[in-house]
Amino acid sequence: MDVYARPRLLTSAPPDVVEFVREIVGGRVLREEPASDGFTPSVASIVVADGTRQVFVKAGPASDDAGQAVRTGAELSEVITDLAPALIGWAERGGWYVAVYERLAGAAVLRWEANDIAELSTLAATMRERLSPSPIVDTEPFADGFAPLLGTWRALVDPGDPMRETVEHVRTRKVPYGLRAETLAELEADWFWALRAGSALQHGDIRRDNVMREPSGRLRLVDWTHLWTAPSWADWVRLVPDLAADGFDPQVAFETIGRSDANEREVNVMLAGLAGRCWRDGHLDAVPGLPQLRPMQRLQGDMTLRWLAQRGVR
Repeated sequence: MDVYARPRLLTSAPPDVVEFVREIVGGRVLREEPASDGFTPSVASIVVADGTRQVFVKAGPASDDAGQAVRTGAELSEVITDLAPALIGWAERGGWYVAVYERLAGAAVLRWEANDIAELSTLAATMRERLSPSPIVDTEPFADGFAPLLGTWRALVDPGDPMRETVEHVRTRKVPYGLRAETLAELEADWFWALRAGSALQHGDIRRDNVMREPSGRLRLVDWTHLWTAPSWADWVRLVPDLAADGFDPQVAFETIGRSDANEREVNVMLAGLAGRCWRDGHLDAVPGLPQLRPMQRLQGDMTLRWLAQRGVR
């Protein structure tokens, strides 16, 4: 079983990585404050250098997904610009990718507040303007990238499905809110039809721990780790269950933030796919080193299914 070591410390990285950070900050690294949140085994630390300069460092081995995510985020900085913290510099050193960012004032969102809805709406409008269609061409449809995580509902209703064994731990659980696995499987079957044609560059993982709130209330997105395209509303479908967990009406929030032209079935299809992954994986055993992962997945799955029921799916 994999044991995730998050957070890693910068001092655990190859010496060439540490030296690159020293070059960027122009002095000795006096203190490191590793991020306590997150679900990938990479360095993610605030670094305090000589004087008062503070930066945020992401680093990981180039041979694994954590390192590739660091590289993707750095490469995307040219098109993301001020939607995220400014990139100061990045490099490949000692078989690792390392990126150094401006440290923003403020902190990751712990609880959504009423004023955040207007800020999220502004952020969504800016992303539609800049990223739809995608300003870069070397991308993959989100529909394809997420596809290996689909199949929960079909596996539950079809005894001969090859993924049947992946849902044995939830087979006797009742799907909540009056929803039926058969209906959800029918929706999920339209996944590629609903999502593959979208051309907007996606963040792909917008939730509170990837959103920074500055003292002014402005919101910025961190951890751009995907080269995915999808309809411009798709990122906000992913976010809304996280808002619902803090008491916001999901449909009102989506209509306010997304301002989308998505038809009802397209949104339902995406919700069914997302819910299946969270509901299935959230009821698996805890992952050593990531005790917060399964509770987060269960909550996201529950909020997503509740929103589907609110939208009239049965």
